[in-house]
Amino acid sequence: MFSTISWVSLGLVLAGIVAHSLLSPRPRLAKREASEGAGCPCWGCCGENLSTLAKLNRLACAVALGSLVILFVTGFGGRLLFGEQIGGYTLMLHVGLAPVFVICAGVVGVAWGHQCRLNGDDRQGLADLLRLKKTDPADTADLGWKLTFWLAMFLVVPVSLSMVLGMYPLFGTHGQELLMGLHQYTSLALTLVVMSHVHLVIRRHCK
Repeated sequence: MFSTISWVSLGLVLAGIVAHSLLSPRPRLAKREASEGAGCPCWGCCGENLSTLAKLNRLACAVALGSLVILFVTGFGGRLLFGEQIGGYTLMLHVGLAPVFVICAGVVGVAWGHQCRLNGDDRQGLADLLRLKKTDPADTADLGWKLTFWLAMFLVVPVSLSMVLGMYPLFGTHGQELLMGLHQYTSLALTLVVMSHVHLVIRRHCK
């Protein structure tokens, strides 16, 4: 069941990214914003003359993304492709890299949280979308990457807690199974959200 859900959800997200790239008009940055790279969590692909802190923030983003990719491959690759559970050196790599991802994700949340906050226009655009009102695409151009950022930050919490709690026999066999299921599905959701976020950020901010 999990493998089927994973393949279907990955296919849908990838198809959505391709369709959005081909069919949706690319939003343009305001001249001042484009020149300054303001509010651009773009991991170094925008902006010049960065400060040391900004470079460290972008490094944390890159490490978080890279570690998430490795964690996904080590955690799901064998299961999705060969029906095998994680074990051996793959499990060691997965467990060893997980704290690196959690720490870098925390740095990303602190570093980019201010830029990704919803302003008045964003909140109004979101309210209009929830009410199914027709909106100007320019008014909601930033909503996607901001909302996926916060959704990813939220999902890091259950992914991390289920991993940590699952290492201790606190909840019995049934509880361990529930924690494992929670870890799998929230990890899959986090990967899908990050894929969407990266696409939206690159499309919005990077030439």
